[in-house]
Amino acid sequence: MRALAESRVGRTFGRVAEEYDRVRPEYPRAAIARAADELGLEGGATVLDLGAGTGKLTRLLAERFADVIAVEPDDEMRRRIGGDARHGTAESIPLGDGAVDAVFVGDAFHWFDAPAALAEISRVVRRGGALAVLWNDWWEKEQPPMPADARAILDGLFARFHRDRVENRGWRGDVERALGPLGYAQFVVDHPYDGRRFADLCLTGSAPAALLGEERAEVVARMHALMTEEYVVSITTDLYWARIP
Repeated sequence: MRALAESRVGRTFGRVAEEYDRVRPEYPRAAIARAADELGLEGGATVLDLGAGTGKLTRLLAERFADVIAVEPDDEMRRRIGGDARHGTAESIPLGDGAVDAVFVGDAFHWFDAPAALAEISRVVRRGGALAVLWNDWWEKEQPPMPADARAILDGLFARFHRDRVENRGWRGDVERALGPLGYAQFVVDHPYDGRRFADLCLTGSAPAALLGEERAEVVARMHALMTEEYVVSITTDLYWARIP
């Protein structure tokens, strides 16, 4: 019998924590530098990585800022972060009032309850602080294009697991209503992937991550067999920022 987790999609990334940390693309250092410049964040700043996953963004922030706190609800993801990594959610941040100079969110804001998260972010940020949101997008940005049969597997999983998608798709509108217009910059970096590693990247998405046991193993094997090319993936990173009144 298939063990499905459709009601928990988006809360199952811990099942693919190893692959997530290994194959997900890094955020460009230029994007972190741009956010720091736009928001006036000096090296001595204290910043929060909210919804930190396995710490891909946390580690880059730690290269630049003196004090970096990561908050992540998934135990398997969080244990890979190191440093000051705390259990918590965007809607219940385990920090005191005015504890940080800025909050960074990488590829996670769409999973938040935006009004509750924005209230918490405003609470934990010091007066004059800021929010920066980053997104890495690789969907259908590979050359050569992946085989149609592989794309069909992924499309089928997303259709199946996101029939009643509940995460916040309109996050940007929610943020702008609360904080005003967002600053914006885009960065594009080409990353080489062999076929197996690119298949693993695609299988770290929310829908494939919801698969369990034998079914996941079967899907992984099919994707590996189909994807034998060498790929160049243009990773587009969108950066948004705002001051918090």
